[in-house]
Amino acid sequence: MSVEAGPGPKTRTSMGIVNVPNGLSVSRLFLGASALGLIHAGMFGWALVLFLLAAITDTLDGYVARLLHQETAFGRQLDPMIDKLLIAAVLIFLVAVPGGGVPAWMVAVIVSRELIIQWLRSMMEGKGVAFGAKSAGKLKTVLQCAAIVAALLALAMAPDAPSWVVSARDVLLWAAVLLTIYSGVEYFAAAAPLLREDRAGG
Repeated sequence: MSVEAGPGPKTRTSMGIVNVPNGLSVSRLFLGASALGLIHAGMFGWALVLFLLAAITDTLDGYVARLLHQETAFGRQLDPMIDKLLIAAVLIFLVAVPGGGVPAWMVAVIVSRELIIQWLRSMMEGKGVAFGAKSAGKLKTVLQCAAIVAALLALAMAPDAPSWVVSARDVLLWAAVLLTIYSGVEYFAAAAPLLREDRAGG
């Protein structure tokens, strides 16, 4: 629970938004933007380093939020939203790289699912229902990040990338897409009773 520094709604709002875990989430956005610039410049090794740093902040912000008791509805939306922006943007950039090995249709499936679930999460949070990430959703993010790491590594080592790196990239991409679809269905199944209640009440 955040501690109010003083009276007034402005202070309460700031304390609810400006905290350490949200700062880590925002830093991930800047790291991701820098990684995109490096991908565009063909500096895939350095892009991989920045992407890994961004992934580390993703691990830290949730841990810090629980440690400092700074879990908020805003943070529950900000963290996955930045994850989705970062992963979608990197995948889109990789599609544009010749020989990147990332099929456009896979990226379309991933981005579409992420947009739909983010809309669903925002709607549930707006109704006062905590709608944080589920286990399948968290694993999906891990697989997506691993696929991106493998794709960047293959590009950084091109044209002499070992076959196992290329194979790992392809396997991870397929696994990420399949789990992306499964976790999306899982989220909808969890939200369905609330959506039906809302329709009945309306």
